Amino acid sequence: ATPRSSARQLVREALERYGLNPDDFGQFALCDVVGRPGGGGTAGGGWQGEHLREVGDWERPLVLQELWKPKAGWSRRFEIRRRQDLERAGD
Repeated sequence: ATPRSSARQLVREALERYGLNPDDFGQFALCDVVGRPGGGGTAGGGWQGEHLREVGDWERPLVLQELWKPKAGWSRRFEIRRRQDLERAGD
């Protein structure tokens, strides 16, 4: 990934890397997720996402990462989610 890479390009590359059909990229979206390490109060931690935003296909995730950083105690990661799951969660 480079600062010039679009979300659409990164989803396509990830699908290819994990042996899925890269032509199915339209079924998936890159999401910007903000959460807390060790969230949810579980012993041993884990990571608990609390805020999710679908990244537009033409947005540049690495540029987003440079422009906005979460507050202390929070972290961010990008996740690939099925669009149909995002639509269900929005209902």
